[in-house]
Amino acid sequence: MRTGFRILQLAIALQATAAPLHAAAGQDKPPFSARTPIEQLAANPAAKAVLERELPGFTAHPQYDQFKAMSLETLEAMFPDAVPHARVKAIDAALRAIPSPAKAPPPPAMAPSPSPIDPR
Repeated sequence: MRTGFRILQLAIALQATAAPLHAAAGQDKPPFSARTPIEQLAANPAAKAVLERELPGFTAHPQYDQFKAMSLETLEAMFPDAVPHARVKAIDAALRAIPSPAKAPPPPAMAPSPSPIDPR
């Protein structure tokens, strides 16, 4: 039982150490692009403003529920006349310029449990 508890403590410590590494690795990736599902873009005020500026009424389209899970790149491939490549490129550039939202810092690592044996 004691060995299992030590393994659990080690796993928690390793996870706490690895979490900042994963966060740092994703800092270069923009939060939004033409590959982001449209419903995720519409859920963010800045990204939705880009969509509405470049494609007025896009999120109010009668068939929005049918294509909201798709990305703009997918729509462009399916309907090149309705969503021109030049427009998608302009929207992609504007979306990539949106800064990443501030993320909460990871929780502090857990302190090791006190030993059941008092060394005094």
